[in-house]
Amino acid sequence: MSMGNKLKNQSSHGHRGREGGMDVAADSGCSEWPGALLLWRTVPAHGFDFMRRAAVTECMRRTSSTIDVWRKAVGGDAASAMGLALRMEIPSAVTARTDLVMTVLLHSALRGSAGAALVLSYLLRRMPIDDVLRRRLATSWLAHNVRLALPELERVSARRRAGLGDGRTIRDSREDPK
Repeated sequence: MSMGNKLKNQSSHGHRGREGGMDVAADSGCSEWPGALLLWRTVPAHGFDFMRRAAVTECMRRTSSTIDVWRKAVGGDAASAMGLALRMEIPSAVTARTDLVMTVLLHSALRGSAGAALVLSYLLRRMPIDDVLRRRLATSWLAHNVRLALPELERVSARRRAGLGDGRTIRDSREDPK
């Protein structure tokens, strides 16, 4: 990625840029915009409460593009979001473009796309952020996928946390297996 092609900021609260086919703008009135762009690299999957999800959703709602793949990705099309993210060159430092692409991918993962969560985990492991945080975030999205695929594990985990056991009866190995 050349320096001349990096996403340009109009202000600290609004973004508009064109890069390698990217023409994306965000409404500068969106107070959640700056914070929502950082969530992919600061909050693990299980940390996305209602307010954080709402911030990402609102910023995607206020983001527009003239390019079809970006419109689809911002609109929640997981395949488009994954395509944009996987085609992105991994930067030596996180840029506004990185934040935007990863937030679009995050949006799809939060909407329930297991594929987007997997790509998010994969790309997080390659991003130039703190090693411990990077591993923690990436692993949280893998665990998120397991919870999506096997919802009964979440129920068992909740019962264990509540001190109720897992609801299964464990047979003593000395018992007669009748």
